[in-house]
Amino acid sequence: MPAALKAAGFRVFAICPKSSLLEFSDCIDGRHAFAPGLAPDDLTVMAARAAVQLRADIVIACEESAATVLGSAGRLLEQVPEDSADARCLRKLATWYGGQRWETARSQCVERASAAGIRTPRQVIVDPGRTGAADLAELGAPLLVKCDYSSAGRGVQLARDAQEALDLAARAKSGKRQNGQPMPADAGIVAQEFVQGHAASVSFSALRGRMLEGFAYTTLHRQSEPFGPSSVIEAADHPALIGMARSIVELTDYSGFGGIDAILPEDGSPPVFLEFNARPTQTTHLGGLVGADLCRAMACALDGRPHDASFGRAAAMPVALFPAEWMRDPGSRYLTAAHHDVPWTERRMTAAILAITPQLHPA
Repeated sequence: MPAALKAAGFRVFAICPKSSLLEFSDCIDGRHAFAPGLAPDDLTVMAARAAVQLRADIVIACEESAATVLGSAGRLLEQVPEDSADARCLRKLATWYGGQRWETARSQCVERASAAGIRTPRQVIVDPGRTGAADLAELGAPLLVKCDYSSAGRGVQLARDAQEALDLAARAKSGKRQNGQPMPADAGIVAQEFVQGHAASVSFSALRGRMLEGFAYTTLHRQSEPFGPSSVIEAADHPALIGMARSIVELTDYSGFGGIDAILPEDGSPPVFLEFNARPTQTTHLGGLVGADLCRAMACALDGRPHDASFGRAAAMPVALFPAEWMRDPGSRYLTAAHHDVPWTERRMTAAILAITPQLHPA
């Protein structure tokens, strides 16, 4: 993504852990690498101060934990004097990350989308010990169990029937999050109808509830089945998906880079909304490739310049994501038949990815 931002005219500054891949990017104008063990609130204040010092036009959390850290700005504002320098810095950060933390409240987002008339799967909030199998009967079988505070498909499990769904929910509630921390008390767990169809997504950029640019794609392969990150996608013209993404952006009054996940039902009926990712997704940087440059659209909006959005109205294009598809199948035909998304302009980063990915070193 740094290369895509740079190509759109941004100067890019990064705050990242030591040994992060961002340390190997040649498209970073400046960086601050912090040591392990830094308290999350201290990291939030550090980011807020940097945003003011650097006169940042936009602040981007590139993954879930970063979005959580930046989302603490509103809470920290209540703990510092209103006229202090840190308050001014935190207010700037809160303009981008001061609203609902959708990355931790996925179940609530589905409920809110449904109430707004967006097609969603039926779901039931599970309270282990109180919810019974009969309460899940209307969802049919199989069904999904989904947890808040999760990402990359790791909080989704497929259950054969209602009783297995309840067992999975009970284990999830008493377990730990991806970062090893206990599940928060407010974490929701839902049992959800399993909709047969093709997995699809939209990546977009938005400002103050208006979608600036976006493109839709379907997932052809995943790095790990059945719910892991995509490894091969096909970008194509899907007006209904673009319309759904636009509705979600308006509903959440979202600003930034993000994405939605959906299902295109096998019966050809309208798409079904599954999830909103309030952060850049793994395909955000591909906008320029498919004729819908998300970063350039954002740069134009922030500068007040016009941008002629295409919203992905282009011929179908398969893309093998690097290194996911190579890890999934080193002999995959998509590595040569599709566009293979190797960051050739970022040679040091590419070398670092190869070095730290054991699946690419079978010997």
